[in-house]
Amino acid sequence: MERMLHLTGRYYQTVPMNQAGYLEERLDLPADQTALVSLHSWDIGCPGGPRVMNDFWVGMGFPQTAQEAYRIMEEAIRPTLDAARAAGVPVCHVQAELIARRYPEWHSLHLDNPPGPAGQAPPPVLPGHRERIVARSHGQDYDSKSGYAKMGFPEIVKPLPHEPVVHQSGQFDRILRERKIAHLIYVGFATDMCILNAPGGIAPMAGMGYDTILVRDATVGVEFPDWWEERISTRYAIRFFETHFGDTIVVDDFIRNCEELREEHA
Repeated sequence: MERMLHLTGRYYQTVPMNQAGYLEERLDLPADQTALVSLHSWDIGCPGGPRVMNDFWVGMGFPQTAQEAYRIMEEAIRPTLDAARAAGVPVCHVQAELIARRYPEWHSLHLDNPPGPAGQAPPPVLPGHRERIVARSHGQDYDSKSGYAKMGFPEIVKPLPHEPVVHQSGQFDRILRERKIAHLIYVGFATDMCILNAPGGIAPMAGMGYDTILVRDATVGVEFPDWWEERISTRYAIRFFETHFGDTIVVDDFIRNCEELREEHA
């Protein structure tokens, strides 16, 4: 008997446009073909991690967003990881390269582009312009002087030894195909940035034909202080996902399904 997850998905219907709005549908997913994907959980501003520094806008950005991200890791992502592991649902981790390289699971995977000469990129149209903008937004030399250079997995959401750790879409695609996984359930950060667009994130993997699902209460965007109460970045990113990529689900529904799956096959 095939092990199944029976989740309640939500998406935003855009057509016909005079009937735009949220709809729900049942998602019947083979558990062995589904992976829980924890993406870009960083420990800047977390217990034991690098502190948030006033001169650098990195990680989740402002202090209140870093605090909210850790609350989500503690109250939503960790219980979701535990439930998936207990039910035998595969767990994968997508990370920044500087973190992924520290894990033997990463070293066991081949790179998309092996080290060596590559094709010559065209010169920048405005030399130095992009570097000035990055320094303006993140802080001068942020990649070497801020907590970004020392960040790692928060202890609470670290991978187990057998769980894949990747940083490239090609790496991720290879291991998913090897394991015959077609459905990807994402948790992590930041909703409006890396979740949608980072290598191994939703847009690259959806472009390869994977079914992408977002746990909407296990993520938060990089919110600005004057947007904090309204959560504009988070809400927009979730709506964008629900119109362009797939369905969202909630933590409690996923955990309940994992518990039922575990009981059925105990």
